[in-house]
Amino acid sequence: MTENLPAILGEPSKDNFPATVDAEIGYLSQARKLLDAGFPDHSLLDIWNAAVHNLRRRMEAYGIELFTSAVKEEAGRKKFDKDGETLGERWSGVDDLTLINGATKLGVLNKKAGKSLEMINWMRNHASPAHGSDDSVEAEEVFGLALMLQKNLFEAEMPDPGHSPSGLFEPIKSSELSEENLDVLKDQIRAFKPGDIRLTFGFLMDMICKGETPSHENAIKLFPEAWGKANEDLMKSAGQRYHSYLIDPDSDTSDDKGAKIRVLETLVKVEGIKFIPDAARASLYRHTIKQLAKAKDTSYGWTDEDKAAKALAQFGPHVPSIAFEDVYQEILAVWCGNYWGRSDAYLTLKPFVDALNSTQLMNLARMFKDNERANGELFQAKPSAKAKALLDYIKDKLTIQASIDEIDEIKGLIDDM
Repeated sequence: MTENLPAILGEPSKDNFPATVDAEIGYLSQARKLLDAGFPDHSLLDIWNAAVHNLRRRMEAYGIELFTSAVKEEAGRKKFDKDGETLGERWSGVDDLTLINGATKLGVLNKKAGKSLEMINWMRNHASPAHGSDDSVEAEEVFGLALMLQKNLFEAEMPDPGHSPSGLFEPIKSSELSEENLDVLKDQIRAFKPGDIRLTFGFLMDMICKGETPSHENAIKLFPEAWGKANEDLMKSAGQRYHSYLIDPDSDTSDDKGAKIRVLETLVKVEGIKFIPDAARASLYRHTIKQLAKAKDTSYGWTDEDKAAKALAQFGPHVPSIAFEDVYQEILAVWCGNYWGRSDAYLTLKPFVDALNSTQLMNLARMFKDNERANGELFQAKPSAKAKALLDYIKDKLTIQASIDEIDEIKGLIDDM
């Protein structure tokens, strides 16, 4: 069988496997000797030791700060000792399975290698010399697992810290970045894998929440790049941050207690308000719409209406259903104006109407007959004409005849006001 041995058990050397060191070559050489002596179960333990040693070095090269972030929700021991003098001392407080899970999450270890190590770990615990079992380890099984690790771990290049998220962290934290340096980091973010983006996204959001100089300013400038590469779950996590600070202000540990507004400003910048949970988003829109209502009720308030409409528009037309009537009654009131006419605010607010589906459009139309705020001025000619023009605009977007007929009925009710 020796002619079928994987290279890491045949002639392991640093020349053949540049990503290894002497300690790992020693483990692999010992594994070969144990195989030749007829002890495949003992051989598997040395392959495990070589793989874990190699993986620890890879993780240190990639970034311990990233590893710590990746495993913070994992069960088991996960305390890395940065002051340890040897590799073993530094990793003595981290369970091997935690190391494997964290490295797999980060993409430092590919999934095939991760599953291979999980299998070896199971065999260590259930079919090793230390545990009596009917399922003893066979030489062929050792060959197969060794080959998987050879292809997916030992032959892989060591991580380059300059091309992982860890290369971003220190400069962002410690120095005010020039436009040229920012452009380099933006390009780096664009090249990241999904796992790297997840960690970069979380790091940048942490820096924004803390609000410290210069990391906050740097993070704000880089965050749109991470946002552009993020998946929906990550985007929702940013919205959840705002929600958390809203319902539990004490969770803001920043020195100035300004994390909530910084997150909000960031979400506005990336057009991410829709990812805030409904309850917090409803509160945000209700608070903002009060300024529009105040402007509507102010004599000669058209300039104020324009300003308030722009403040509302910066959040985008993402009004949750629980705040629909509160927000849209004020939009309709401004849209229709008064005896003298109306401001240009309706142009700013038009996207709030355009974003509605047919069901929402019908709910909006019915407010002209059921909502006192929306129909309060409709007894006058100019507001009435604006309301009917809006209803015609809505009618053109509808398909169901019953809905179209209902729009005509609402127009007739306005004529009778």
